[in-house]
Amino acid sequence: QPPAPPQLAAAPFGAPPAAALPPAQSNALVPSAAPPSADPFGVFGAAPVGAGQSALGAPPVVQGGFPELQQQQQGAPFGAGQSAVGAPPAVQGGFPDESPFGAGPPSVAPSMPSAAPVPQQHYQQAPPQPQQPAASDPWSDMGFGPPASSEPLGPTPGENDDLFNVGLAPTRAEAEAAAAETAQSKKPSAAKEPKVKRQKGELPPGGEWYDAKIFTPTLGVMFFKPKELTDSLFLQTDKKLVDALEDRPVVAFIVEGSSARSAGVELGHVLLKVNGIDVKNPKEASRLIKEGPRPLPLLFYVPDTKVVVAEGEHMVKYNTKETGAPNSAKDWKPKYVVIGGIIAQPWMMNMYRSKSEYDIAVIETQARRPVSVKVKQFSLQGARIQNDWQGPQMVKYKNKLHPWKYIVILPISRNPIKIASPNLGQLKPCHEGIRRVLNAQQRDRGRKNPHDATPVQRDPYSGGGYDTRNNRRGGY
Repeated sequence: QPPAPPQLAAAPFGAPPAAALPPAQSNALVPSAAPPSADPFGVFGAAPVGAGQSALGAPPVVQGGFPELQQQQQGAPFGAGQSAVGAPPAVQGGFPDESPFGAGPPSVAPSMPSAAPVPQQHYQQAPPQPQQPAASDPWSDMGFGPPASSEPLGPTPGENDDLFNVGLAPTRAEAEAAAAETAQSKKPSAAKEPKVKRQKGELPPGGEWYDAKIFTPTLGVMFFKPKELTDSLFLQTDKKLVDALEDRPVVAFIVEGSSARSAGVELGHVLLKVNGIDVKNPKEASRLIKEGPRPLPLLFYVPDTKVVVAEGEHMVKYNTKETGAPNSAKDWKPKYVVIGGIIAQPWMMNMYRSKSEYDIAVIETQARRPVSVKVKQFSLQGARIQNDWQGPQMVKYKNKLHPWKYIVILPISRNPIKIASPNLGQLKPCHEGIRRVLNAQQRDRGRKNPHDATPVQRDPYSGGGYDTRNNRRGGY
């Protein structure tokens, strides 16, 4: 037979003996058979929990032989070897009498209560504890200012976008808007001024006026209406400006050596008054000039626009098939070259022996008489300029101080036409006039058949011409 289990000593509190400790321990506390207490923890002035007694009145269960511990449990004050609620810890096995640090045996979970029936106990709910006063602000007690306010410290979301509630200064845009609003509020509200329409006969803004006097019977000019010069002098003029000029007389031709040239009259100038009388059209201007006294005072207006002049004296060569410059300067011929003009189509290039013969041709054409001077005509339809993207070419002759600049025009069915000048300034009007004609033809072909249109090459010079500021070759 197996040996009988050892008998436990009788508990000093009269509780039934506890069974052996099962493998699994529990922290459950067994209620005591004593009457319920109104203050089980002894915090309201009730009798304190006795030594060696649990908070619920049940004695702790101690396994193992600890005689000294059992003797100290009776009447011992709360000290070493007791739990926080007044019950000594339940331990298993033997430990030395004293801890090296003066503490009692280690605290372990209480043992499982016995299986004996326990009388039903009645518990009473502990009265509510009195509310403790609110703790004062430690920072205020140390002198760091008043206690913190109970209101929330965080800023209201979306309020002035001041995330830290520090009072951000207004931005520059906000300050300007506020100042403008304040200034506007101080000013009396005024009605918006209506847009003033241009009166009939009023000149466009931006122009200049000047006075001139003539002493000869004739002025030596030819007047045209502004709308008749949109393909020549006013080719690059805004349509609104042309319409504003109405039918006023515009100087479209000046005879070389005339009194108008001596008085400073130029192409594109508008005649406003003759001897103090307003003029409205070219016929009225011609009549008043013929009938007026001498000296005859005139008032001219210079519109704010660019006048296109595509004519000038040049050296030409057109009777050979070579595209290069002649070997000698003597092979060139002097001609007065006019691109379009007032007596020819815009795509025609006329060459006269001098400016005087061109003047005769203009006068005779306007008088509807046959032209008595010799003129060489070339059509620019379908033509192109050789290597135009490089600008004018250059040739140097031994008997000339400076090299000549020239361009080569390649017509469809004729020899190449070479036009040269001693400097770029003289070549510019003619070169730009030819370019405008050729570019206009390419745009027209592109509108008719965009697949067959020749792409317009980029102009290496600003403004479609030559500029002395950007042209590395010297410019016009």
